[in-house]
Amino acid sequence: MTSTAHYPSSVANVLGILGNERRVLLLNYLFLFGYEQDIDVRHLARVIGSVENGTSPREVTSQDYESVYNGLIQNHLPKLAKYDIIDYDDRAKIVTVTPRIEEYLILIVVARMID
Repeated sequence: MTSTAHYPSSVANVLGILGNERRVLLLNYLFLFGYEQDIDVRHLARVIGSVENGTSPREVTSQDYESVYNGLIQNHLPKLAKYDIIDYDDRAKIVTVTPRIEEYLILIVVARMID
């Protein structure tokens, strides 16, 4: 779990967080869970892989699953944890949503309205 939060200090940092479609998918899905609920990274990889490939989670190929899983643990989850949007336990591969996710979902909704 993260011990110190680093808050984005500029619009560029916020756009860096939200400028990746996989992270936007991840944020939207994580928002469906309650705060303080643990979510297994393997589950997230299956769901995100299914959305990206237009299949059900059970139909995600092992290659697609591994690609999403590795991207999540190496890049996306640490980045979201750095800004206290989630808590991420790298050893247990568990994600916990924080209330800060709401700030980013508001930005996603506004961006979609002007897009």
